[in-house]
Amino acid sequence: MSLYQIYGGYMGYFFVDIETYLSKDNPNSGLNPYEKESKILAIAYNYYDEFHLSEKHVTPPTILKEWESSEKQILEKFFNFLKIKVELDQHIKIIGFNHLKFDIPYIIGRLVVNKVSNNREIHEIFFRRPHYIDLGQISQILSGNKFKEIFNVNQKTANSFFDIPLKKESGKKVSEYYKTKDFEKIREYVKSEFTFEKLYISLRRHIYKKGTMIKDDEKTD
Repeated sequence: MSLYQIYGGYMGYFFVDIETYLSKDNPNSGLNPYEKESKILAIAYNYYDEFHLSEKHVTPPTILKEWESSEKQILEKFFNFLKIKVELDQHIKIIGFNHLKFDIPYIIGRLVVNKVSNNREIHEIFFRRPHYIDLGQISQILSGNKFKEIFNVNQKTANSFFDIPLKKESGKKVSEYYKTKDFEKIREYVKSEFTFEKLYISLRRHIYKKGTMIKDDEKTD
């Protein structure tokens, strides 16, 4: 009997990341999806229907670009793709870095503003069905600070811990490239930032090796 049959479907991984527009006149636009100048410039994502993800499965992400169509169109394409995966995979895990605080709320806000779907369906697809793994929260175990549950670890620090390459520039540069129509640099930035699969795999191995989730009386020599 296959794992698919045992667990009643796929147990896949859906990695996601977005780049937003940071208006010079309204810096809050890059963080708050409901500002007048707010906009998603790019959505990067990858889905794997693997039971146990490893490096051999990792592929470059799909990147939806606002400048090639429109924000509404890339949101529609992304949302429709996610709906299909959520319907097929009842154990789907949505994974990102700090995406519970930023990427997912921003995407939902722009879906609402652009009237891509109704609130009931958005809630169903993003909250009722999928599971979430926030690499930003898990990476706090790497912190040397005794108040690990208070101070977050950024992606650069987490990647450095595992010697995973990371983009050299700040996300603020994306909006500058957008204004000068240097779209190839945006694409390169998105690709360099999308290291979530490798970070997830490294964190999982680190936790298992350290026995983080094992009680002291359960450990064996």
